[in-house]
Amino acid sequence: MAPTRSSFQALPLTQNEHRFYFSTIPVDELFPYCFVARRQEDPSQGFQRTLSQDRANDIARYLSAGNGSIPTNVVLSAQPIASLKYIAGSKTLSFLQVERSFLVLDGQHRLWGYSKCTRKHRVPVAIYQGLTRAEEAKLFIDINTNQRGVPAALLLDIKQLADMESVKENIMRVLFDRLNTDGKSSLAGRLSPAKPSPSKISRVAFNRALGGALDSELVRGLEADPLFQLVRNYINAFDAELQDSQLLTRASYFEAMFDIFDEALRLTLGKKKNLKQASIQEIIRTIAKLDFTGQSMTRKEYLVSMQSSLRQSLAVSVDML
Repeated sequence: MAPTRSSFQALPLTQNEHRFYFSTIPVDELFPYCFVARRQEDPSQGFQRTLSQDRANDIARYLSAGNGSIPTNVVLSAQPIASLKYIAGSKTLSFLQVERSFLVLDGQHRLWGYSKCTRKHRVPVAIYQGLTRAEEAKLFIDINTNQRGVPAALLLDIKQLADMESVKENIMRVLFDRLNTDGKSSLAGRLSPAKPSPSKISRVAFNRALGGALDSELVRGLEADPLFQLVRNYINAFDAELQDSQLLTRASYFEAMFDIFDEALRLTLGKKKNLKQASIQEIIRTIAKLDFTGQSMTRKEYLVSMQSSLRQSLAVSVDML
């Protein structure tokens, strides 16, 4: 039995030496005829990465929710077996419904997400015609090197506009913005909201640092102003004691600082009965005096040093008995 030929409205476009077509095709009439040349499965001819089922499932859930959309097209390369034909008069593109008719050059996770979606959407596509395997691989490289993702810091910065912030993200955004502008904050002007910047803490690093610290029972339930004052006291205490003030804006050090946030505050409360900056300074003084000159350390390495110093300085001595 001869394969069925499907036809869809399409618009042609030629860029330099390449011709491709824009169209939208129902997922059930497209997905069965697509394939991916994965490097793992075909070392000589493959170039795509391994499919992440979790990512495809996330896309499927997003499309099934009923309020999301993905306008970005999937990029395909029509294989000779597809017998792709374009009729200019009717502006229709047709192909044979045959397995492996289209090689996926970009958007494999989107395409698999569409296929898993409970709603049967049309898939926006750009279909190339007449590419060799070498040209397909080059186009894959071009797409994945010339496209740049939006910085994570910028995405966090505009989540409020999209009304997508969680409660914790809202708290961290307010803290970040106030610490960056408050005249009494050691971080004033030393935070970078929308993109990474040398000698500044990005919003991404800030959120990584405070994400766990805000789960402490000591701060849970605090109103905005007392929470801000406490975090400012803690940061200012380190800044006042540090011999190298640049450590405060080294992301791995800053994050390690907040890994001991709960422990340091509890020790301060136990010994000083308050959480004022001066009291916190006394507790973290030995930590801040640690010499890391010329060392590039990970968050975990800083944390181990900080915890060791904090606990040694508060060890029980004979004089206390």
